[in-house]
Amino acid sequence: MINIDAEIYNEFRCKADKCKHSCCKGWEIDIDEDTLEYYKDLDTELGNEILQNIQEEEDTHFKLTDDDRCPFLKDNGLCKLIEELGEDSLCDICRLHPRFFEDINDYSLAGVGLSCEKVTELIFEKKSLDFIICDSQKKIDIYELLKLLDINISHDSLDLSKMIPDYLEEGKIEKVLDIFSNTVPIDDKWKNEVLLIKSDYKKLLEGFDSKDIDIKKYEIPYQYIFFRQLELIEQYGTKKIIDYAIYSIIFIILYARLFHDDIEAVRRWSEQIEYNEDNINTLINELELI
Repeated sequence: MINIDAEIYNEFRCKADKCKHSCCKGWEIDIDEDTLEYYKDLDTELGNEILQNIQEEEDTHFKLTDDDRCPFLKDNGLCKLIEELGEDSLCDICRLHPRFFEDINDYSLAGVGLSCEKVTELIFEKKSLDFIICDSQKKIDIYELLKLLDINISHDSLDLSKMIPDYLEEGKIEKVLDIFSNTVPIDDKWKNEVLLIKSDYKKLLEGFDSKDIDIKKYEIPYQYIFFRQLELIEQYGTKKIIDYAIYSIIFIILYARLFHDDIEAVRRWSEQIEYNEDNINTLINELELI
């Protein structure tokens, strides 16, 4: 296998207590078998505390607090396990998040997910979407990556300003918002947020064809959303993944215009869609019917 990392994979550093959206809140935290055995072997007061906060079921996980926090997330935003036992004490999901890995042909790709506030900040800072071939440390752009992966796509397909006008028909956007509304919600706020966008989407669409919206600002996020689902091209084909990425970016722009926050728009979209396999498949399949 040839390992290729998205450039931001190596640039990512957790914001820890400076993050407004801690990944230690609101998510079920599964514990892998090796880490569970490690916890069971800890003959200490902290070891006993850990075991008291574990629910052993089909998917063994930490018991979240009443406000959906990891029991070891301290009030200062730092992890008690890291502070007292070091990062090696973490279960796989905590140690690796928000990193992801996918194998395509003879290549192993690594990236970081956009549900992380820091990753989203990094992606908006990028002028181009680049990757590092690990063995040689050679930098390549997304078009060179796709060529290596034997994925045939034109340059125009990843040029958002050229692609997006064909996707902006009002009737289609309304149907797209219905699809987003019907995805499995990550929390109680999701449907209300989509309904707010839908109720005002015609006004929010104003300016897509003018300087009111800097489409170029969203090109790297668009390309990265496409990159994130490269492994699905074999199943769905390139066109469906492009449609998924473009309609996702349109949703993100509408969300950002309504709530005045680009970073949160991408992060919110990602935690709802990108981190739920069923929602990804729903979006891809139902967008085909529009």
